[in-house]
Amino acid sequence: MDKRELLLEAATKLFVERGLHATPTSAISKEAGVSAGILFHYFNTKDDLIDELYVSIKKEYTSSILNDFEKITSDVGKLRLIWSNSWNWAIDNRLKFMFLQQVDNTNCSERVKNHPEIIAKYQVFNNLIEEFINKEIIKNIDTYFLMSSMFGLITSMVTYLTKFPEKRNDQVFIEQAWEMYYNYLKA
Repeated sequence: MDKRELLLEAATKLFVERGLHATPTSAISKEAGVSAGILFHYFNTKDDLIDELYVSIKKEYTSSILNDFEKITSDVGKLRLIWSNSWNWAIDNRLKFMFLQQVDNTNCSERVKNHPEIIAKYQVFNNLIEEFINKEIIKNIDTYFLMSSMFGLITSMVTYLTKFPEKRNDQVFIEQAWEMYYNYLKA
């Protein structure tokens, strides 16, 4: 792993453990096992580090959500895949998911959400939701509200499965959870 990746990994861990503002760049460098100057070779400021880390993780997350999307033919199946891929990635990448949530709930949120790559990712999902609305698969309501609601339900799933990991392989529970999710959204 190169030094930049070591820094990003260390930053993710420490930001989640300590918080964004309570984590000095010196601690990130130390955790990564590199000199403090190396961090500033890759990132001009701590905010640049936070932004790059957020964009990188968000791109990974959104790409994972759409994994195998083209293989699914039914619209409800596509919606279910988005749901399933979302919470599975979040559980498998717990620290990264926690970092995304953390940034989404700080004053850094507006800055990172105005990044061109994040805007493009939101547009992809906005278009999908509009398509689902037009096909009367889900309710016709503001797409931003729908995306927020969908993410909230996925976060609940992640929280529950983190507390009760054995339920992740319980097909009865998974079907019930999917039914609740879809019943909330469907037109």
